[in-house]
Amino acid sequence: MVFRTKTSKKTMEIYAFIQQREYLQPFILAKISIALAIRSKYRFDGQLADTGGLDLNRQTITGEYDLLFKKLIEMNEGRNLKEEEYFPDYVKAYMDKGAELLEQEYKYSKDIYKHLVDLDKSI
Repeated sequence: MVFRTKTSKKTMEIYAFIQQREYLQPFILAKISIALAIRSKYRFDGQLADTGGLDLNRQTITGEYDLLFKKLIEMNEGRNLKEEEYFPDYVKAYMDKGAELLEQEYKYSKDIYKHLVDLDKSI
């Protein structure tokens, strides 16, 4: 079983940019990224981005909520995932897509914390 994955280089750059300004660690940003990807109804197409970014541990990314993240991704995908599919492939894909979404949200908010909390109240 695989317990490590690498983000794309772009995800690493997004996390570094936000970390420098907001002091949020990559493990927090990874959780937020996955949640944003799920919220956007993203579907993994089987194509993984590069692996030139951060090397992250499964426990660091999902922690005690690993099963919750897996079930949320399965619900979003509309199918059950084998353990080998879920981690690292789906988690990496959702992190990378979510990082792009997080970057967009960050660019257009004055207070990212309040903005993320109130995201569903918009519109």
